[in-house]
Formats: sequence, C-alpha cells, structure tokens
Amino acid sequence: MDIFYLYIDDYINAGIINGGTKHEKEHNAGLYIVEYAAKKYFHIENSEIEVINNKPEFKFADVHFSISHSHNIAAVCFDFNDVGFDIEIIKNRDWLNIAERMNFKLKENSIEEFYKCWTKYEAEFKLQKQANSIKSMIFKDEKTSVQEYAVSIASYDTAEIKSEFHRISI
Repeated sequence: MDIFYLYIDDYINAGIINGGTKHEKEHNAGLYIVEYAAKKYFHIENSEIEVINNKPEFKFADVHFSISHSHNIAAVCFDFNDVGFDIEIIKNRDWLNIAERMNFKLKENSIEEFYKCWTKYEAEFKLQKQANSIKSMIFKDEKTSVQEYAVSIASYDTAEIKSEFHRISI
C-alpha cells in the first residue's frame, strides 16, 4: 500500500489548492493527491471518480483509495484491494473518557495507543466491510519534527499490510 501526503498550507500558499472553508480546502487537497498519484504513480489515464455506497472509487481503474486529513496534512492510501485509511494528529484531549465511552480496549494506557485505536475505528468504518488485516502506526511529521500522527489502514485483503509513505512536494 502506498500513502501519499502533502502539507495543505504549502499548496494553499502556492495557489494550487483553493476553497472557501477549511473543510473545502482539506477536501480539495485529498482530491489533488488522488489525481496526482493516479497519473504519476499508477499511470491511470482517466481518473474520473464515482461514488458507490458513499465511497469514492475510480470509475475506470482497479485501484482503490481512502482519503483522510488532520492538522495541515492530507493523505491518501492506495491499494489494489478495498482499503480504509485514517490519520489523526496526536494532541492532548480527554482521551481516557473517550476511550471508555467508545469501549476501546487499550493494550497500554497511553495517548498514542488511544489514537491508534481511534484511527483503527475510523479506518474500519471507511473500509465499509469486514477488515481482514489492520495496521496502526505512529507517523512523525518530518516538516516540524515535533508533530506526531496516528495512522491506521484497514484492508479487505488477508495479507500483512506493508505501507510506504510518499511526500508530495511542490
């Protein structure tokens, strides 16, 4: 699986990504990544997207993708099997109460473990079917070397998930 990501503010400042609201800009950043990776990496000539069961898919290609964004990063996970993907910045919040309310079974009592469970929950939801393999990890923001993000991938495939991150730079 390949995960392509970009720093949204860089593309807004360069005039590449537009939109009025924060949500529109994040949405457009995700679509930019889908279009970029489809053409440059997967060599998809027609990257037209259709929505099937509330999930975007390529109309004319057998590559699946899932879009997520959090705190200035937009990211898209691509695979040849159905995939669900989520990314969340790790920030202080009342995570113990949220974990209890969501009935998360934390392996260890840490904020990182909470965010892994949270992104796993979201990735499975985005997959829209039973996940046969799941991978959760911590991703360090290379731009600031300070911010950390939790990332989870849920796949319909039974094989172990192997992923590679690709930063899209201007």
